[in-house]
Amino acid sequence: MTGHATPGTTSDAPPAGTGPARTAWTRLAVLVVLLAALASWVALGGADLLRDVRQWVDSLGLWGPVVFAVCYALAVTALLPGSVLTASAGALFGLTVGTSAVLAGATAGAALSFGLARWLGRPAVARYAGSGRLARLDSYLTRRGFAAVLLVRLVPLFPFSVINYGAGVAGVRFSSYLAATALGIIPGTVVYTGLGGSLGDPASPALWIALGGLLVLSAGGWWTARLVRSRSGELT
Repeated sequence: MTGHATPGTTSDAPPAGTGPARTAWTRLAVLVVLLAALASWVALGGADLLRDVRQWVDSLGLWGPVVFAVCYALAVTALLPGSVLTASAGALFGLTVGTSAVLAGATAGAALSFGLARWLGRPAVARYAGSGRLARLDSYLTRRGFAAVLLVRLVPLFPFSVINYGAGVAGVRFSSYLAATALGIIPGTVVYTGLGGSLGDPASPALWIALGGLLVLSAGGWWTARLVRSRSGELT
């Protein structure tokens, strides 16, 4: 007879070959290939581009900070190390202007990376998270996304770009993610920009203040890692 599901099957589960399912997996595959290609490019010498960008920006005068912010956004989207660029901003523009340029560029790059991951990777994760640990983690990030992102931004546990793409495929709301990012990267940005701007003067008090701030951030990362491990039972 028609209209009845066969015993032992799930009648509402979409077949693996259906259009929506195929589209979700195709998007996820595109994201994986894109990230693998970017990581390979960085590993094979793409990071050398940072030196050329710094020299070019240094020749632009008043437009330098604006162009630097745009380059920063594209660099973090391409998985280039943000800390090097942040220190360069201090050397190029000083603490105040350099920090402003980095904050603008990093926030824009974080939004761009999140958008790519949300569009390409989120459909597959949302569709096939199931009901196990991954589903509980996804639900937790949906409810507590601001606090989770703020925590790892204040005391970075993972590279900046990894968090950008990871939050995009997870259930973090964009508004919570962007607000937590803009707020959480301020301390690290100030420290690295100050460090880059004072390296040329070893006797400068600013250098020792920046090094002290770096030590505090490192200690905070160690403490946060212990805190995260101690609370991981919520997701088991």
